[in-house]
Amino acid sequence: MRLKVLGPLINAFGPTGPSELQLPLNTTVADACTPIGWNFRGARSQAAEELQIALTTFHLPATSHVKDKYVWVVNDHESTSFSIARTWDEIRNRARKQEWTSNIWFKGSVPRHSFNFWIAHLDRLPTRQRLASWGILIYDSCCLCDMVQESRDHLLLRCEISESIWKIALQRLGYRSFLFHTWTSFMHWLSHRDSSCPLLLKRLVGQAVVYALWTERNRRLHDGITTTSAVIFKQIDTFIRDAILGNRRRKHFHPLMQHWLRFE
Repeated sequence: MRLKVLGPLINAFGPTGPSELQLPLNTTVADACTPIGWNFRGARSQAAEELQIALTTFHLPATSHVKDKYVWVVNDHESTSFSIARTWDEIRNRARKQEWTSNIWFKGSVPRHSFNFWIAHLDRLPTRQRLASWGILIYDSCCLCDMVQESRDHLLLRCEISESIWKIALQRLGYRSFLFHTWTSFMHWLSHRDSSCPLLLKRLVGQAVVYALWTERNRRLHDGITTTSAVIFKQIDTFIRDAILGNRRRKHFHPLMQHWLRFE
């Protein structure tokens, strides 16, 4: 027998508990009560007195012939089977949902593009400026233009190579040419719905451009290989076509290919 307040009674009373309470060691709750009250002998110790006082705070259990069973209770919902997903969702630490997450994690996104974009948004890409801030002795000019210090915003938005890629990408989406001066303005554009382009396609293209620019930067830095803006955008075009075709069964992807090819 177990009482929630005291735990197993054998722990509270010790080996003499069954004799003191006149209850066998394997007694169940159903055996220890009757329809009119608890089936205990009079209290003969401080522990027995505390037990009987504690029992007065509980409603007398209803007698039942159904065997006891274990159930998992998660968020006040009982389940006859254990679910790792539901249990983890209940015990994990939670923080306030960030508005920018919808620009990164969405149905149909390319996983490697989303992950790279997430790191870029948090400004955790190992750009030369960031490496230099750690005290690493490194030449910190942009790997693409070799003119300005290589920060995230410059490399992915304001570099002359980046600007040429964005110009082509925006024209393909049906926009007039414009530039993103800050990462904040870029994220705001990705969140804004308009009549020029489906929001889903904007996010796919935005992530693909960032991924392609970071890949080109690494290729020039580590392999010494330089690719033209036209070739880089050809890779981006392939990324977008593959993403749309790979999700062609999703309803929201149906009009995207037509829009992407409209201004080719």
